[in-house]
Amino acid sequence: MKKPLENNVIKISLIIVAVIIGVVLLTIGFFFILIEPDITAFGSDRLDVDKLNSYSQSVTLLDVFGNPIDDSIYFGNNNISVCVDDLQDHTLNAFIAIEDKRFYSHHGVDYRRMASALISNVKSGGFNEGASTITQQLIKNTHLSNKKTIKRKISEIRLARKLERVYGKRQILESYLNVLYFGSGIRGLGTASRVMFDKPASELTLAQSAALASIINNPSKYSPYNNIENLDKRKRLVLKQMLNQKMISNAEYSDAVNEPLIFGNNRNIQYVTGALKAACSSLKCSERTLFLNNYTIYTSFNPKIANAARTILLGTDDYNARILVLNNHTGGIACDETNCTKFINPRRSPASTIKPFISYAIALESGLNPLSQIVDEPTSFGDYAPTNYKGVYRGYISLSDCLKYSSNVAAVKLMKQFGVEQSKSMARQFGIKFAQSDNTLALALGGMENGVTLPEIVNAYRTLANGGKYSEVSYLEKIKNGDSAVTYKPENKTTSAVNDDTAYLLTDMLIKCAQSGTAKKLKDIGIIAAKTGTNGDEKGNYDCYGIAYTPEYTIAVWFGAKDKPIPNSVTGASCCDIIGRLCKTADLDTTEPFVMPNSVAYFDIDYKELAENHEVYLADPLLQPRYRVSALLSKRHLPIRKNVDILDYYDSYMWE
Repeated sequence: MKKPLENNVIKISLIIVAVIIGVVLLTIGFFFILIEPDITAFGSDRLDVDKLNSYSQSVTLLDVFGNPIDDSIYFGNNNISVCVDDLQDHTLNAFIAIEDKRFYSHHGVDYRRMASALISNVKSGGFNEGASTITQQLIKNTHLSNKKTIKRKISEIRLARKLERVYGKRQILESYLNVLYFGSGIRGLGTASRVMFDKPASELTLAQSAALASIINNPSKYSPYNNIENLDKRKRLVLKQMLNQKMISNAEYSDAVNEPLIFGNNRNIQYVTGALKAACSSLKCSERTLFLNNYTIYTSFNPKIANAARTILLGTDDYNARILVLNNHTGGIACDETNCTKFINPRRSPASTIKPFISYAIALESGLNPLSQIVDEPTSFGDYAPTNYKGVYRGYISLSDCLKYSSNVAAVKLMKQFGVEQSKSMARQFGIKFAQSDNTLALALGGMENGVTLPEIVNAYRTLANGGKYSEVSYLEKIKNGDSAVTYKPENKTTSAVNDDTAYLLTDMLIKCAQSGTAKKLKDIGIIAAKTGTNGDEKGNYDCYGIAYTPEYTIAVWFGAKDKPIPNSVTGASCCDIIGRLCKTADLDTTEPFVMPNSVAYFDIDYKELAENHEVYLADPLLQPRYRVSALLSKRHLPIRKNVDILDYYDSYMWE
């Protein structure tokens, strides 16, 4: 066993060796740094100012009212830039205290700290303590790799010294804060402040600033979402350093240590990313070009609706969830919120939400009416035998009731009657796309090879709300290059998907679906048309939809399986529950009625024939009132009277 004296001798020897190594390294460093010979073995060491200023190449995103979205300016990767002059002293000092306490006195490299770190690392037998200044960290994050090599370190030191000769300290600090990585895909202090505390960085408290300064040391180890205890200990260390360096008082230290911190995950990635993608597509440019030109993008973003949707989505982490809201009049995407940490727009099976467009629209356009009868019973179509939800069949029922209860057999029968190709052709008028292999009757139930995106299927419902007129939807209203004239504006070209009588009849049928059908969770909301859809099996559900519309907005909620199927208890009806909450929370108007076109009207129907023979006839003029029932019908496709030999005199009477 070694004696204490021998152990001390060994430690002293190691320290001496470490000092000698440090002196040698520093000598080499001074040789390359101060003399700066033209030796290419250590790299070109070219200072690229564009890399340092990338955060200032911004895109301004404005909401539908002309205000910046989230009161922020976005730059590369949707981050929010900060200006150092807008930040409070305690925010700046938190980063300086823990990362580089001699920041304002050194010239890019802290040699005292380097020597101290070297000795500490030799003692510990590892590389536990770093010595990079804020300037060096900025260079590493913007110019170099993370490899721990002498070559990279020397390049870092040389570039840091060069940077200090061309940039002031506050410029360096601003660039540094804007490129820091906080984990979870969050880059830049402005983004971290908005995501984690839902406020601009200029409003951060001392405790919040210390917490953010703590995370950057090791974003995984000090994550507020996974390792809150580690973060709290590190936050206390930052505050202690600030106290020791006389940046804060004892009272401020005590208050900050005891201040409870609540971390959110308030990321507006979905809408912002969608808007940027749309802008790049419209201008036919890369995202880098978009930022280099400092564009101002005017969007249809409605903050009131979006904030309500974001709040509602809290607590839905067991599966992917998305809320999409379209402005029916403009085609603008007013809200696009998810519970995901990245932009999502997958192609998925539309399930039963496709039925109005692929089965019922062609039926109404071809002359059937909402009262036309179908036998809802177990039916085989060759090898294909669709079944209704929970095996419920209702016998003879009307088209309106088939849609209201979302009968699978009825939807397939209609497609069979009018043909797969004609049904697909009709659905295409609503913007629904099909693969070449989509040629089976399963299409009536959403059985597609590629599926649809949520904006595609939701816009089909918006087309009904607009009387059958189809147009594209967009995040964008216009794009301007700085203060110049408008660079881009959507054309908003309109085509006719169906006649207005068909659109209104389908809307009336879907209102009944919201009142007493599969979407009846919306029955107390007001005047609203709705449809649900659920794609799943005995293992669980994979897609759940609720899509509803008023004259002003079309609203959709989608749930998608994540790591495992969604429980069968969660269905399209569950999505309608969220739609109802959104209508109330965002104060969406559900009192305005849909405007009835002149192409439809209410007519008396012979109810006795309907009940007994399942045929739709107009009521004869002399038919007793007890056998009459009023029904909304298209004037283009009026049924005949059963007794067509009654005097023509009664025709004028009936029309009145």
